[in-house]
Amino acid sequence: MGNRVIDGFYNSRRIQERLGWLSPIEFEEKHYADQVSAERRNLKPRQPALTS
Repeated sequence: MGNRVIDGFYNSRRIQERLGWLSPIEFEEKHYADQVSAERRNLKPRQPALTS
């Protein structure tokens, strides 16, 4: 019975406007995929700063 109450309150499959029309699960998966892709972009070697 407890699971039905939680599922009725928090439907993890229902799309939501405030999440860009994604379900909470889809939104979370997209968020973590975006983080991994941003981390990969930030791993590019940097040029040393020129000092005079």
